[in-house]
Amino acid sequence: MNWLVTWLVLATVLALLLWGFARNERMYQFPFLIGVITFAFILPQIPSLADDPFLPEGAYVRTISFTILCLAMCWVGWSTNAKPYSFFRWSFDEKKLLVAAYVLSLTGAYFYFRLSRLPGDVSVGVQMSGAPVIWLFFARFMNYGLAIAALCLARRFSWWTVLIIGIDMVFYLDRIVVTGKRAEAVELIVMFALAFWFYRGFVLPRTLVFIGMVVGMVMMSSMADYRDVTRANSAPVWEDIGRIDIMANFDNLLKEGGPEMRNAVLRIYNTDQAMEFDYGLFHWNRLVFNYVPAQLVGDKLKESLRAELPSLGREYNPLTGTTETGMADAFSSFWYFGMFKFLLLSYVMHRIWISANTGELSAQLVYILSIVPAMHAISHQTDWALMVWVHMLIFLLPTLILCRAHSSAHPRFPFAVRGPANLRLVASN
Repeated sequence: MNWLVTWLVLATVLALLLWGFARNERMYQFPFLIGVITFAFILPQIPSLADDPFLPEGAYVRTISFTILCLAMCWVGWSTNAKPYSFFRWSFDEKKLLVAAYVLSLTGAYFYFRLSRLPGDVSVGVQMSGAPVIWLFFARFMNYGLAIAALCLARRFSWWTVLIIGIDMVFYLDRIVVTGKRAEAVELIVMFALAFWFYRGFVLPRTLVFIGMVVGMVMMSSMADYRDVTRANSAPVWEDIGRIDIMANFDNLLKEGGPEMRNAVLRIYNTDQAMEFDYGLFHWNRLVFNYVPAQLVGDKLKESLRAELPSLGREYNPLTGTTETGMADAFSSFWYFGMFKFLLLSYVMHRIWISANTGELSAQLVYILSIVPAMHAISHQTDWALMVWVHMLIFLLPTLILCRAHSSAHPRFPFAVRGPANLRLVASN
């Protein structure tokens, strides 16, 4: 039975990937990208678990079966007849947008600079605390500035926009190279790929995307070694990085499995045995953790706001720094009905996508900044997109309000390039 569900999850992932490769624009859509991250991050971890005699009986089958359901919900939620959100219908002043991008970029760059001055042992591959958490919180302003600048550049070239992007890239690439952040690297590619899709109809070649998937899957298993080098030296030492045996690490991952899916198997097993669920309070606790500053309200008040969640078995002790996957927190919330978390996420992302392809800048920004966190619903936790949306409501929304065009005679920004690709996309959805 273990290998039956293993082949079924492989078939499900391949179906999502083939669905995406079938049409150019689908490679930018949520179901395909969920297939990509499952292919690169989840699949290499499970073959060894299928033959692991030390896992509780039936635990592997339950976890992989639930994973298949969650992946299916990502496709079902996207396949519905979604309509664009009306609240994205805003007009913007291009000059105001560029000023906003400049201010956001400089503000975010300042906090990224503060982070870059920290020693590697407290900033690379570790759980931050204290002031660095605050710096990281505000460093996201640079993501907003870069995304706005990328959209402006895709619409119309200007040296002012190139300057803003240049400032952002210095700090963005520094963080990617020094800390080995995979999410930031993918987000950087996605920003420009989507910006040029929305305004130029540009699509990355399928061959390039496929090669990126395979290389990403192989390289993923060596990120821990890469971070060990940069953590010890507070910078990449290319001689030491060149000694990393990438293929041996990947082979070891296939033979021994990865900690994330092992965590998921044990977490889902313990939850199913206890039949105690948090009914979504997990997300409330995550909001309190991320948006209630203990430095202002005190640790006691912050802790009092947290909801008490069901405890897990004593034998469940995940390694520090590893994730449990979004399947684990979805199952812990609503049992098998937790798959509807993925259905809801996919449906919301689909409506944002439809809105973005009608030429709405605000929707384009939200999709660009949400798609990578949404992908992490599979590999990490289902709350990532929610946390990003709350951050955008607090900081990006006021910025966009200030950038609105107030004159009815003002030309709408941005206008969508209504090329054949975009027309087919809107008609097909």
